[in-house]
Amino acid sequence: MKKIVALALAGLIVLSVFCFFPRAAEGRDVAGCYRNHTDCRSGAFEAGFGWVRTTLLLTVCDVALGRCLLLA
Repeated sequence: MKKIVALALAGLIVLSVFCFFPRAAEGRDVAGCYRNHTDCRSGAFEAGFGWVRTTLLLTVCDVALGRCLLLA
């Protein structure tokens, strides 16, 4: 029984590697992620909103950078 569970878990790990890791052709340029983040932050500061909206926009910029880096 333990061998079956171990084989099933090993099979799930191998399957998840092929399903969830991006292929080389799908990789993104990390420099592009940071370039977009810089543009997003400067746009948030130049928008002229209040401090609440600016904080929310900066949070969205940071989340987008994190997502981009994870997918890169």
